[in-house]
Amino acid sequence: MSMIVGLIVATLLLVAIEIVLPGGVLGVVAVACLIAATALTYQDYGVFSAAFVFLGTVVAALVFSIIQFRYLVKTPLGRKLFLSKTVEGHSNVEQTSDDLIGSSGQALTRLNPTGMVLIDGQKFEAHSEDGFIEQNQSVRVVARDNFKLIIQKS
Repeated sequence: MSMIVGLIVATLLLVAIEIVLPGGVLGVVAVACLIAATALTYQDYGVFSAAFVFLGTVVAALVFSIIQFRYLVKTPLGRKLFLSKTVEGHSNVEQTSDDLIGSSGQALTRLNPTGMVLIDGQKFEAHSEDGFIEQNQSVRVVARDNFKLIIQKS
């Protein structure tokens, strides 16, 4: 009987740790402990007891998981483990035509030879054909390669 209780406690503990440290391995070990507890219960006490142990442990693990997700987030540890902010950002919209070719702008960062430029009030990732270009230097767009502009010094 103590082996069955130990396996049930191990199952619940492994599920709790799996929530904090996801990876799947602890979940697989928890399922193995649950199967072992069910098999031992079946062997010693019969099918109804084994079904009760299995279903009871599964329900307890689900309730325990819900409680962890609901209340762990509010603790200092939970705030470090769970995401609290959404990632904001966007990718450059690909120009439908080569209308930027010939446009002039300014280097926002040093181009080594890749960096950011400001063309017609919009930021673009750019690659310099002239090698290094210092920040705030005037540049001219000579070509386009998907999302990246190819520039030269003006």
